[in-house]
Parts: sequence; C-alpha cells; structure tokens
Amino acid sequence: MLCVFLVRHAETDWNADHRYQGYSDPPLNANGLAQARRLAARLATQKLDLILSSDLLRARQTAELVAAQRGIELRLDARLREMNFGILEGHTFDQALQRWPDMISRWLADYNQPPDGAERIDEFNRRVLSAWEDVSLTSTDLTVLIVAHGGPLRTILHSLLGLPEAKGAWLTLDHTALTEITLGADQLIINRLNDTGFGIQAVEQG
Repeated sequence: MLCVFLVRHAETDWNADHRYQGYSDPPLNANGLAQARRLAARLATQKLDLILSSDLLRARQTAELVAAQRGIELRLDARLREMNFGILEGHTFDQALQRWPDMISRWLADYNQPPDGAERIDEFNRRVLSAWEDVSLTSTDLTVLIVAHGGPLRTILHSLLGLPEAKGAWLTLDHTALTEITLGADQLIINRLNDTGFGIQAVEQG
C-alpha cells in the first residue's frame, strides 16, 4: 500500500491578509514558522520515506523543517505550485472585484476565462495531476509527504473522490493540517482529512 500525507504549507502574511498569492513567493510569517515546527513535531515518529514539495518558498520552508528533523530526502516539484493568479496576485478578492468587476465576473462564471496573466483551470489541473500521477504510480509500501498549496491539494482530492474539478464541492484545508490517504489496487482509504491536531476545541484558521 502507498501511504500519502497531504499538507498545506504554513501561514504567510499574505494568507493572514487574505491576498491572492499564486506564483508570488512571500516567506512564512512568525505564526507560520510556529505552525511548521508543530508539524515537524507531529511527524517526528511517523514513518516517512520521501518528502515532495512545491518549489515556492512558503511550501519549501514548511517541508524543510520536517526534512531537516528527520534527515529525509526533499524533492521540489514546480508542478505542485499554486495556481498562477496573474494580475490578481497581491490583491484581496474585494480589491480585485472593485478594480476589475467584469473580469472577475467572467472568471467566476468560467474558470477557463482567467484574469489577465492567470492560469486556466484546465491547465492548472493537468499540471497538478501530472505530478500526482508520478506519485500514485510509484512502488508500493512507501510513505510520502506532499507539502503544497490549497489549490493543488484540492485538485488531487477532487480527482480521487470524483468531485467537480472547477467548481462545486469545497474542501477546507487549514495550514499544516494533515490529510492521510492510503492507496492500493482498486482501493482508496481516507484515514484523516484536514486534521489540525488541535481537536474540535481550537482549530486554527488560515
């Protein structure tokens, strides 16, 4: 069986401000570094054979803390990057809607009509699922940690669960929460989804 942990990177200031990040590359903030250290502690005794990460700084910093603690190989893959949001990057949704109302309306109606300089949803899904296929077709009896972004991780989960790729179901993925899946021949087991490790009393939002 192939065991995969899917983890959204820790928090940046742009996350805290609810700004589109996409291909932009802000570092983790102080809260994010604390989140990443807690993630490393949670995985301290977990069997891990390989860590894959988006090459963007916020994901790489998160993954590096786990890899350094465990002495495990870290591989970077640009296909695991967040969607390129083009002209929207650095703006909040409200700012973008106020500045480009027609463009945003077209995009919300059809994600294959993206904002200027942004990525079409079909192109985004293809690149993410190409990276996922390399993982899912790997040899069995491995435990792999994938550190990426909300968009790519939702694309992977939507594909596995048969959910709509462009719209529809929305899966909550908090910063550094663990989603654990096990794959076998014609078998998919979701062991946990968006497990923050804080229980139901104090779930970190981000």
